[in-house]
Amino acid sequence: MKSLRSGLAAFFLALTTLSAIAAPETSAPAARLDRLAHAYLDAAVADNPFAATALGLPGHDGAVPTATEAGRGRRIAQLHAWRDEVDAIEREAGAQAAPALAGDLKLMRATLAGELGALERRRSDRKDYAAPALSLINAIYTQLLNLPVAGVDGATAADLDRAWDDIVARLEAAPAYLERAQRLVTEPGRLQGQVGASQLGGGAELLTGALGDAAKAQLAARPQTLQRFVAARDAAVAAIQATQATIAAKVAAWPENHAMGRAAYDAMLRDELLLPYAGAEIERMGRDELAHGWAEEAWLTSRSQLTHQPFGAASGGGMAPEGRALIGYYRERIAELTEFVRRHEVISLPDWLGHMEIVETPAFLQPVSPGASMMSPRMFAKSTTGRYFITPPTSLAAAAARLDMNQDFDRDRIIQTAAHEAMPGHFLQLSIAHRQPDLVRKLQDASSFAEGWAYYGEEMFVRLGLYGDHLDGPLFAARWERVRGARAIVDPKLAAGEWSVEQAVELYERESGFTHEAAQAAVAGIALNPGYVIAYTVGRYELQTLLAEVMRRQGTAFSLRDFHDRLLSYGTVPFSVLAPELLADLDRPVAAVRAAAGW
Repeated sequence: MKSLRSGLAAFFLALTTLSAIAAPETSAPAARLDRLAHAYLDAAVADNPFAATALGLPGHDGAVPTATEAGRGRRIAQLHAWRDEVDAIEREAGAQAAPALAGDLKLMRATLAGELGALERRRSDRKDYAAPALSLINAIYTQLLNLPVAGVDGATAADLDRAWDDIVARLEAAPAYLERAQRLVTEPGRLQGQVGASQLGGGAELLTGALGDAAKAQLAARPQTLQRFVAARDAAVAAIQATQATIAAKVAAWPENHAMGRAAYDAMLRDELLLPYAGAEIERMGRDELAHGWAEEAWLTSRSQLTHQPFGAASGGGMAPEGRALIGYYRERIAELTEFVRRHEVISLPDWLGHMEIVETPAFLQPVSPGASMMSPRMFAKSTTGRYFITPPTSLAAAAARLDMNQDFDRDRIIQTAAHEAMPGHFLQLSIAHRQPDLVRKLQDASSFAEGWAYYGEEMFVRLGLYGDHLDGPLFAARWERVRGARAIVDPKLAAGEWSVEQAVELYERESGFTHEAAQAAVAGIALNPGYVIAYTVGRYELQTLLAEVMRRQGTAFSLRDFHDRLLSYGTVPFSVLAPELLADLDRPVAAVRAAAGW
């Protein structure tokens, strides 16, 4: 899972960066599209400074979103005007438009459709009373994680002072921002409120705990700023607690309003996610995954019985250490995994690649991210450091005894998850994507590609022999296939309104191996973010379909490493755009394809 990222919505946020980049020499239609993108980003920056923080853009970290009814209306009107402009650019380019421009037009149109779908059809901002407070907490947490360190990445002591000034200014603006933003929540939903309330307590704890401790240490020589910080922090915490109190008092009376209907769901898949499938087809893919995952576990169970080798840490992987040694153990396992990738020529590893810090998942994210997750390096920041979030179990031994699906308790489980989140999964893939010279491609965040790539790697490592004779890695690869299958069934059913949350939880718990409580949390997350969790299933299917076609065309010249290098050179874009371009480029040397992508 990509923590703190949100599929196509991330492209809306990311476009806030375009005005800082010089436009290349282009054709007239491409230049028009570039101007449209600049207009889009300028409005996005004005409306949502939290976006700039997420992407590492300086100059906006002290501001909060405008969040007014008039601003919402202006945004919708402007989105419609931009969509008309994309249509006009496409007409001007004509049928002979260069493939890159044709792809960029598709991507820009889908981006606009995604934001309009969220605002007009799904009305997401109208339904989630906790969302403004959680957005604020996320932004502050990102600032805390990325506080400058003098002498690192060119930072100075003055940069640290400015960073704290920005945090203080944003906290001072927080109560008024929350009041404005919550007035826009005119159709609050029960499930949104319940899930949001479970996160807000951890957010308040972040502000009073880790953020407060950092302020005391780093603002000791600036007592007036520290005093302002404490007052602003306490006011922000009070506003967050007031949000919790409002939810607690009213949530039981709020309706269930997360379903959009089958027709709207299928339109979202087609127009926003650029997927060539309807919900019914995705459900069938999910059922096929379930069947295959169960079959894999049956074969592994038979092997375990014949060899008298148990599942769990005793299968050969070895239990991870408890306590403070766990962080170092994670570092060692990621290093081991990286060496395997290099030795088995899975993909080329660039010299400029940064590193990953192992960080405990903050309390406000644990209700929606019970396992490991990755925060990639911010797209336009100088730092190339990623954060690998882990949620240590209360007891590793207890997690091992129940073969817990969400808690990595031994060597093989840690490596299996790290292959998805870190190497060669999200950390590597997104680090490469951020170097895209094509701005529209660079700013894409198609979940079908990102999650499809990371999911595809899980089984690939089983087949390449990463786990040797151990059973734990293959077992959990099979069980996570069942999880992805269950998700691909539950998502369209919930979004269409054909299943209740309770029906979805029953299937999810039965098929995934999650505890009842974990299944409830997972289903709630699926219901509130329709179209995301299907990305694993659909993306892996599309990737494997493309892999098969490349093998057919290249024959004995096929190289898995070269295929992976090519695949990651097109940015995080949907396969409906990527696949035709990759196939058309097969005659180009792979080194030239990598160089054109900036790596």
